Amino acid sequence: MRSLAVWTTTAVVALMSAANAQTAAPAQPAAQAETVNLQTAVTAYAAYHNDVTELRSANPRNPATLEEALDRVARHNRDELTRGWIAYGAQTAAQSPAFVQGVRDAAAYYGRDAVIWAVTVDPSYARGLRGGQEATRLMLESAHADAQRITAVADRYQELAYSIQRQRWANAVAPRKDARVQRIRALGREGAPDNAVPAEHTTRFAVTPLSISPASDPTVYGGRRFWDALRGQTAVEVAATPVGYQWRVNLTRGEALDRMSAVAALQALDAVDSNQSAVSRLINDPRSRDCFEMAQLQLYQCMSAARFHYENAFCLGQHGLRDIGTCIGAVGLADTAAMTPIPAASGGRGDD
Repeated sequence: MRSLAVWTTTAVVALMSAANAQTAAPAQPAAQAETVNLQTAVTAYAAYHNDVTELRSANPRNPATLEEALDRVARHNRDELTRGWIAYGAQTAAQSPAFVQGVRDAAAYYGRDAVIWAVTVDPSYARGLRGGQEATRLMLESAHADAQRITAVADRYQELAYSIQRQRWANAVAPRKDARVQRIRALGREGAPDNAVPAEHTTRFAVTPLSISPASDPTVYGGRRFWDALRGQTAVEVAATPVGYQWRVNLTRGEALDRMSAVAALQALDAVDSNQSAVSRLINDPRSRDCFEMAQLQLYQCMSAARFHYENAFCLGQHGLRDIGTCIGAVGLADTAAMTPIPAASGGRGDD
């Protein structure tokens, strides 16, 4: 386990500097901490998966039903989707017994405030604690399952785009292209409406540390079949990770896992409510946001270039679904040349 000595020294210096600054300058009103509710944040991510479920069962047979499908996939705000996904991963990581115990052991040894400060200043600290390997595995398995679920529906719409080309309505020119793209852009800015997730489902998002076990029950929150179980549907086939499989973390996207772990550590210490500003910052992962934004921009560009209805179906599958699934699943990849193994759990309280 990494020592907090360096962080503690830096904290003292920072506090001294802040005190000096306050002495030299007139006092300013303290900024009000932003209220953070992880359950509310997760609802935005749930809204996307709810629409994936609807798209999975939908069967566009005319321009109107295809337009409805386009609206469904486009009505998600990139910032809300980012916060929702990170919050979902955090609450999943908080179901790791080894990780929660590791966080609490560190708090008992270094002091609760010191550990809280460390994970908010350097999110990567949390995954380095004892049990971080187990938490990382839970997060990677969850992300992989969610990505596979989305990709399966993406496959369906891209296959649909080819299969309907010979249908008269699908190979007709789609009118009012500019208006369509503007509508889709506006939906992305506004985000999903409040009723995008059935009210009876939201109670399932209020999970506390160690209250469920996604590792052994794939139908619970964070499990590989959770989103389908939530709707009472047959699950998209996502194979369980083989026992002993060595997950690896994508170096370019590991920050998302660090942020999830840091928020999970705050949950383990019952410190979310008292550190709302830090939680708000942690769940706003810039790389994930950029990835979701690029997927949206690609969707708009694709629809701008599309002439026929069936081409819009292809845009929906490729950019509204597949690209989003790629953003989520990219935290762990099979290309070992671009990844690093999960660090081994530390056996003591000393320096790594």
